[in-house]
Amino acid sequence: MFIFKTIKLVRPAAVLAGVGFFLLTVWSISFEAEAQNTKNKNFSVKAIPNLFFNSDVGIGYGIHPTLFVDSVQYKPYFIKIDANYWNTTKGPMETYLFFDSPHLIPNYRLTIYTRYYDDSLSPFYGIGANSGSNRELYLRRRANFATDLQRTLWQPQVNNQKIKALFGLGIFNTEIDISKSPLLISSQPIGIEGGWTNYVKLGLVYDSRDNEIIPKKGRWLDILAEISRGILGSDYEYLRLTTTLRTYHPLLSDRFIYAGRILAETFLGQAPFYEFSYFANSYQWKQEALGGSKSLRGIPLNRYIGRTKLFSNQELRWMIADFNFLNQDFTLGANLFVDFGWVFNSDSNRSFGQSENPIKISRGMGVRLVWGQNFVIATDIGNSTDMAMGLYIGVDYLY
Repeated sequence: MFIFKTIKLVRPAAVLAGVGFFLLTVWSISFEAEAQNTKNKNFSVKAIPNLFFNSDVGIGYGIHPTLFVDSVQYKPYFIKIDANYWNTTKGPMETYLFFDSPHLIPNYRLTIYTRYYDDSLSPFYGIGANSGSNRELYLRRRANFATDLQRTLWQPQVNNQKIKALFGLGIFNTEIDISKSPLLISSQPIGIEGGWTNYVKLGLVYDSRDNEIIPKKGRWLDILAEISRGILGSDYEYLRLTTTLRTYHPLLSDRFIYAGRILAETFLGQAPFYEFSYFANSYQWKQEALGGSKSLRGIPLNRYIGRTKLFSNQELRWMIADFNFLNQDFTLGANLFVDFGWVFNSDSNRSFGQSENPIKISRGMGVRLVWGQNFVIATDIGNSTDMAMGLYIGVDYLY
């Protein structure tokens, strides 16, 4: 494909640039700059080196700078620009640019992002809850551009509640090579040729969180429909339906928080198999499930995939202590979690109803370091019957 041939030419330069940025960031460790413009908006830049270990992708390196514009007057911020580049020892490489503004357009929230992901060792275990434990590999390269616009329909003045309508557009191109996966070669699922999966997204969002970055109370509900059709330039025609409920409640005090998430998603139509590895949401890009740092921590990445998925995360979060270091405010936190989920695939001979143990469970604990008001460094350790220990280092709370 032309788009990936072009990317292959620039990737060596991107790797060298990424290494240079990484060395520069390691030298400085961290940086925050604040300035005032003519409209008295505060600028804050935070950068951390992407030097991490993830059980699914190995040792990673790169850089992750984030720009916040006026996080004092506007909550959670006026503008956020998030950039990231990382490469790993196990193969995956990702780079993205993310723009988000809840206040740039009155009564609208605008989100724009572009992303390139290259994984020559993408895992595949089969489709359905009873897929085998043998991990096979295939190549998956994915480039996309997407934008979402959320319009506030209802927002009382006395609390944090709001209801928003969402309209989005996504342009996704995926390159697939299954030559290293006998299971994919023999089963020939829809999507082994790769191609375009462009879509229009419609949805409703209810949000009553007191804080988007570090919520302590409230709820956040998404009801989404992604429509992929040939008229949009897509090579596949299908409908993705997703609903997600997240709830937050203080226990004893506002430093000890219960946080829960439950997500259900299903596909109608002829969706490519690799889309089963992702779940949709109303903020940023699709994330991978079941298994891995974004869904069931302590279960291998994409260990269980299917046309229908249901999973939940349950956490107890503790904000242990606040402290100041180099004139920067920090909060040290910890969390205990249990993750569990199911998959069902109507096209599989071995499906959800026939599995001896359809519920997939993992559990573990983590540490959070909150930097300022809106930047979180996260570490989680989880385990399950599928993995003795999964270690994940990244940013932000899971939900």
